[in-house]
Amino acid sequence: MSEMQFGSRRRSVMITGTLASLVWLILLIPATPSHAQNGAILQQTTACGTNPKSTDLTVRTSDGTVWGIDATSGKICVYTTAGTLALTNMIDHPVGAAQAPLFQPQCSGISYSAATDTFWILNSTGLELSEMDPAGNQLGAPVSIQASTTLTGLALNPLDGHLWTLNTQDNTALEIDPLDGSILSTLPLPGSPVRYSSGLDIRFDNSQAVLDFTYGDVFDAGISEVRSVNLTTGSLSCYQVDLNQIESGDSLLGIAVSGSSTYVTTCCTVYQVDSIQNSLLAVADLQGLVDGEGNLTLDWRNCGPGTNGIYNSIRITRNGAIIDTISGSANNWTDTSPPAEADILYQVQGVVGSNLATSSISLSNAAGGLSQVLSVPGFYPRDLAYDPEQDDLYVTDSFSSEIRVFGSDLVQKRVIDTGLANLRGIGYNTLLDVLLVSRANSSLVTFVEPTTGTPLSSFPSSSSDITSISYDSSADDWLLFRNTGGPDAEVLRMEAADGLEGNPLGTISPPQTSGLVLSNGMASLDDGTLLLGIDAAGIGSSVSQLTSFGFPLAYSMPMGAIGNSLQLLNNSWTGLEDIGSSVVIAGNATSSLYKLILVSDGPDFLRGDSDSNNLVNLADAIYTAIWLYSGGTTPSCMDAVDANDDGRLDISDPLYTLLYLFAGSAPPPIPFPLSGEDPTFLDNLGC
Repeated sequence: MSEMQFGSRRRSVMITGTLASLVWLILLIPATPSHAQNGAILQQTTACGTNPKSTDLTVRTSDGTVWGIDATSGKICVYTTAGTLALTNMIDHPVGAAQAPLFQPQCSGISYSAATDTFWILNSTGLELSEMDPAGNQLGAPVSIQASTTLTGLALNPLDGHLWTLNTQDNTALEIDPLDGSILSTLPLPGSPVRYSSGLDIRFDNSQAVLDFTYGDVFDAGISEVRSVNLTTGSLSCYQVDLNQIESGDSLLGIAVSGSSTYVTTCCTVYQVDSIQNSLLAVADLQGLVDGEGNLTLDWRNCGPGTNGIYNSIRITRNGAIIDTISGSANNWTDTSPPAEADILYQVQGVVGSNLATSSISLSNAAGGLSQVLSVPGFYPRDLAYDPEQDDLYVTDSFSSEIRVFGSDLVQKRVIDTGLANLRGIGYNTLLDVLLVSRANSSLVTFVEPTTGTPLSSFPSSSSDITSISYDSSADDWLLFRNTGGPDAEVLRMEAADGLEGNPLGTISPPQTSGLVLSNGMASLDDGTLLLGIDAAGIGSSVSQLTSFGFPLAYSMPMGAIGNSLQLLNNSWTGLEDIGSSVVIAGNATSSLYKLILVSDGPDFLRGDSDSNNLVNLADAIYTAIWLYSGGTTPSCMDAVDANDDGRLDISDPLYTLLYLFAGSAPPPIPFPLSGEDPTFLDNLGC
């Protein structure tokens, strides 16, 4: 599986259970010759200025001081690292402070040249380089950079005196000749196509120049680590500095590397972080996907000491128990029988001699488990609608008039242009073969031809806050989600019949006694029930099933699988649509589509076939009754035991089978008389 599918991030380990199981887990992992302090905050201090906008750092190697540049004030802050990290000086730099009304120039990079004891400054709005001495005096005229893009961060390679900066528009590093500003080379930085990065520095590893850069992907929704790429080969190394311990609402910006420490700045704080690497490195970029059919696949990048990162062997554990040992060169593994539950703790352990290096990940093979991710730069998905006959998934873009059309496999088929700016909600009417869309700051909703995107007609919705639209096929109604970002969010039910479009039929909202507050996204199921995003402390944290009147049902799907963006961004996802036993989530703030399983439905089954012999007869009713009341063998497929498909396993199930077999009553609901998928998968039963 590719890095584009997964993105790349380190997930936090979630270990639950009794104290005894935790002790067993600790005893299971022998000590490794490693340093456990990678990413630990050693010191921190406030950035200088009354309204600081610190953007980059560099280390003056002649005295070990850290120099930080402020984006707008025209100031450079000097911090001592001898003992306590503290501000010792503040000087004016030659680029000067930003001026109203455009508040330019702004500076986003600074780097030190030990050969000349001078500093280079990146004027990011003017796209210029300025050289200055330690007193802040400009040396020579500014040099124009021969590029037109967004640049941030600055690092100097002491071997050739060339400068490097990040082009954040296309995720590359640019090598610049400081004499004339020409671009000497472009280095693509490995990682997710949608990621966060703003700082870089150059250091030497075994006499080879490597570029360290900050990194975070669509799961992190912000910078979470420092990565390293070889400047000669362009290959990603296993060097990594964990930045997750910096708990700040401010973005992580510039970095500077000095010995075993990495200095990191946010707008307002400078941190010294331990960057010592483990002597035996664990696998990197550990990710996992589930398919909802009984399989879970782990994927990683080897960082072993052998050629191409090979270990002696690799050991896989699940919830603390060793379940497989595989080749030391393997980079993926599939669990064909994972438990259908949330928070399954997997460990991938690189084995070298008697030592282990462990990476861990907590995954869900229950409702909300992640099965696919698609990241598209420059695309901000807002809401979704699905045409099951054509397998067309329509997705609106927040900042354009375009609708992108994907298959259920998230492969893009085409793009249609409506000419309607700032699209929001979208729904598809299966009877009339027409789309209905809403727009920002407009109370009109508009019919759109699904092939060409041509607007057809409009009707008033009575609200300019329609963020999601769905079509209720069971009642032939439009459902319009009015989301004001508060507790009064509700669903408007309106006529969809031709000629009666838009006639109000009432509203839907959870009862106050339920404690549920609607967040983002809505989908209508075939039985008339709804899936709606639920808010928790200002964050869309789960999806719940509600009746057509708004009464909460038992089904709830957590959204934790789409990553830390839930904690960092309260608008990380905005829309949802169900596709069979999956749901696709619009990750608006992360330019991504996430496909989650509504329920892990397992393999096909035959309704009523309790003993799983592909027949429904008297033996099945007896099998169920003995299991329920006499301690008989546990069935392998609970969905098959649920003969009447009421979502409960009780005496009514064997009675239903007997009445069908011997009294001429109705046959079991589908899948019957042939095996198949469960059409009522939200009953939380499975195989």
